[in-house]
Amino acid sequence: MTVFEHWVARMYEQKMAAATPQRNNLATTAVLEEKFTQRLTPFRPTRSPASLTHADCTAWFEHDAIARFVLDAQGCVLRANVRARGMIAAGVLGSGGAFICPTHRNRAEFDALVTRLMEGRQPQGRLLLRAGDDAWCLLDLAMTPDAAGRIFATARPAHCMGVEGMEPLRAIFGLTRAELSVLAHLTQGEAPKDIGRKMDMSIHTVRAHLRAICMRMGVKGITGALRLSFQLTN
Repeated sequence: MTVFEHWVARMYEQKMAAATPQRNNLATTAVLEEKFTQRLTPFRPTRSPASLTHADCTAWFEHDAIARFVLDAQGCVLRANVRARGMIAAGVLGSGGAFICPTHRNRAEFDALVTRLMEGRQPQGRLLLRAGDDAWCLLDLAMTPDAAGRIFATARPAHCMGVEGMEPLRAIFGLTRAELSVLAHLTQGEAPKDIGRKMDMSIHTVRAHLRAICMRMGVKGITGALRLSFQLTN
């Protein structure tokens, strides 16, 4: 198998494991078959990733519902599927061939993660990307030993869960109800002053809650709290 086929087979195997009948009324193979039928290059589901053909790998990668990218060691986009090309066209990622624009606020964090991946200090990592005034994306980057100098990345929206959806965080970190509400507003892209206005509290009280949230969650700054919140609730 080529490097690309090996990676696709590994991703396919993970999706097969995740697409259980408990999460979908259809059988695993039916879920995948329905997704890829009526394509120019139809996907033929199989429970043996090693038996995937090149056409199967290409179809799976191209039409997967998750935005998938293949990057080089400098973070430039070498390959992107349909969903990923949509994000490139929208200017969210891939502008000018770079996965993350050199002037983007997350670029330094991205470069540091790429360096750690390339040096073998960690096999994978996650970034939280600001994709708009009130939109966030979770970027997962990984390497495989069979693909030296290549990084495989996925991008998906980070969904804001609201107070009810974030209730597990309250139990995990011991957040108060007020702190959880502040955090929920924060995940929706609201600034501290807007949070204070909606919750009828002063900006100083909001900032005090934010400091307490970061301390309880063991993170540095608001971005760290957001990243951990999205990671645990998405």
